Amino acid sequence: MLKKLPVQLLICLIGGLIFGNYLSADVINFFYTISCFLKDLLMIILPVIIFGYLFAAILSFEKQAPLLILTIVMLVICSNATTVLTAYGFGKIVLPLLSYEPLHTLSATHEEIKALWRLPFSSPVTPDKTMIFGVFVGLIASFLNKPILKQLAFSLRDKATIALKKGFIPFLPLYVLGFILKLDRDGSLGLLLHNYSRIFVISCILITTYISFMYAIASNFRWGKFKAFVGEMLPAGLTGFSTMSSAAAIPVTLDATETNLNNREYADFVVPATVNIHMIGDGLNIALTSLALLLMTGHPIPEFSVFLTFTLYYCIAKFSAAGIPGGGVIVILPVAQHYLGLSAEATTMLATIYILQDPIITAANVMGNGAFALLTGKLLKKAKNE
Repeated sequence: MLKKLPVQLLICLIGGLIFGNYLSADVINFFYTISCFLKDLLMIILPVIIFGYLFAAILSFEKQAPLLILTIVMLVICSNATTVLTAYGFGKIVLPLLSYEPLHTLSATHEEIKALWRLPFSSPVTPDKTMIFGVFVGLIASFLNKPILKQLAFSLRDKATIALKKGFIPFLPLYVLGFILKLDRDGSLGLLLHNYSRIFVISCILITTYISFMYAIASNFRWGKFKAFVGEMLPAGLTGFSTMSSAAAIPVTLDATETNLNNREYADFVVPATVNIHMIGDGLNIALTSLALLLMTGHPIPEFSVFLTFTLYYCIAKFSAAGIPGGGVIVILPVAQHYLGLSAEATTMLATIYILQDPIITAANVMGNGAFALLTGKLLKKAKNE
């Protein structure tokens, strides 16, 4: 159990709450310096990782029918955007009604806690520009249809995965620990966890309602069909919950989707193609948690036009999400920080909260992908008949 990332992060959280007050400012400064160094390092390599995943994602559709690819990609973008905007509408109505103490101290300390040393340089390319460039290069390479380009793209993606798996993910608890100790010294950590307990409940309610509504549409609001569809997909959702991996749940997801759709060919295409780019649980949870953290840190919920820009880059970033623990949120952190105005500490808490809820979010992603396959299968069948 101690090897599991959520368990390690939970230990860091509990340890910060219990022992944080007994540590000197110098010790906390030391751990905070390590956290800042790892964050600076991540921000430097993140553009390369995002480019590698986007480049490979676009070329991976090469052998499929171009019109089908384009249709599925557009439907995935629409679905991801709808989840994020739904969370925004829900959050704007519900979050201000909750009573919690704003964490005005989350980005400012009473006791001067600061990094002893920071990297003297940063990445020359921002993640948002990398996303656009990755899409552009991927489309050109797809049009040229050169095997060497595909080989290069997949090689870059594999190296990016290794860089995250071996160079960052093992150090993620240490990365989080420094920020947690800083928050604890601020007096904000306990308050944050107390406040977020209510956000967790409404996030689960939102996710369950949203996915249930998708299955209700797919079943034409017939209770018998709804029960059959959901019952068939539940083993896949439980597999995602226990493994915390949508990819690991693919065999069960495929079997359930084939049964629900009664169309093996489309199921065999849509499930593997969308498993890492279509994540309903991610969209609802990340967007709602980001808005909650903004309110907790004394910032207002952004205007719709600002959030729409965040939604655009969120949808692009989802094509570059790595299939590793925390991969769904890591590529979103710079987008949330730049376009929503989350502080460095708040983005760290966003990542921590996400990973702690990873089993639930992964199960939601799997169940959502099953509903997405049902809805798009019906839509494409209707369009083909017409």
